[in-house]
Amino acid sequence: MSGTSRRLLSVDALRGLDMLVIIGLDALVHAMARAWPIPSLAWLSNQFTHAEWAGVHAYDLVFPLFIFLSGVSLAIVDARPSSAAMSRRRRLAGAARRMLILVLLGIVYNFGWDWSWDRLRFPSVLGLIGVSYFIAAATLILLRGWKARIGVGLAIAGTVAALHLAYPVPEHGAGLLTAEGSVNGYLDRLLLPGRLHGGSYDPEGLLGMLSAATIALAGAGAGAVMVSGHRYSGPAALGLAGLVILATGIAIGAVYPPIKAIWTVSFDLIAIGCCLFLLAAARRLFDGEGTNAMVRRLGEVLAPIGANAILAYMLARFLIYPLYPPLAALSPLAEVAGLCALIVIQWILLRWLFVRGWTLRV
Repeated sequence: MSGTSRRLLSVDALRGLDMLVIIGLDALVHAMARAWPIPSLAWLSNQFTHAEWAGVHAYDLVFPLFIFLSGVSLAIVDARPSSAAMSRRRRLAGAARRMLILVLLGIVYNFGWDWSWDRLRFPSVLGLIGVSYFIAAATLILLRGWKARIGVGLAIAGTVAALHLAYPVPEHGAGLLTAEGSVNGYLDRLLLPGRLHGGSYDPEGLLGMLSAATIALAGAGAGAVMVSGHRYSGPAALGLAGLVILATGIAIGAVYPPIKAIWTVSFDLIAIGCCLFLLAAARRLFDGEGTNAMVRRLGEVLAPIGANAILAYMLARFLIYPLYPPLAALSPLAEVAGLCALIVIQWILLRWLFVRGWTLRV
């Protein structure tokens, strides 16, 4: 297996673990906590919920990890000779096409089975991924120097922080990091048509899209380092960088709280630090020449979910989530068994598609 293939395995495996949470592991953890009400499962169940507002739970990192890994994949693809041979205009058009498709898929996801006008919502998880990906892709395509790329990330973070802390929101003033009083909510209410998921703001709204681009850019930076072969491109350096950025985010969070719902810069830094550390761990497990066969097999089990992440996300929304209420009406043990069965069925389908090379490319 080539170095690039091993890198793609680690990325797909880590993305697969991320998606496993979305396609049923979160529901399974909650069901297990109900079936066996012990402190450890209660704690784990709480970690598989979003923080109420300020603060970070493990579940808050699921979405940022996907954004981060999209940046990693972007850098790996960008380093290929075939990408270098394409014109900037063509590459930008491809990134814009991907963004548009993700925005449209996100709108479809928001509607679910109920296509009524009162459910019309333009922002979405997929839409935010698409926009943040495009910003990162445009940066990589237009700016070849690493200093300039870092400058873009810092400029975005500085702009977001300045708006959060200094922009005087009408009737609320500056620096009020609440759903109603934040600049996120103000811009979403002012500019976004349709409904807002948070009522007075949208967690995937306009400023959130811009802020999340720093996570995609960080992923692209990590991916570029991975393919560079530089002496600091190994897992240890990535893990150390993650710890430094994580500590910075925690320190800043003492005065500028980490809030995923409005994508504060302190939250972005904490998310980037954790994502770097997870990527370092995945590389240590799956990228080494002497990787244990059983560990490599675990990566190969997760990879089919990660390789077809968008399809898995859409299938879960329309085919799996509607089955949760009937399962919840059963006994706790039957609910656990049913959720396990749903996860296995999804994996079998995704594995079947993966073996045949059929993936949903956007």
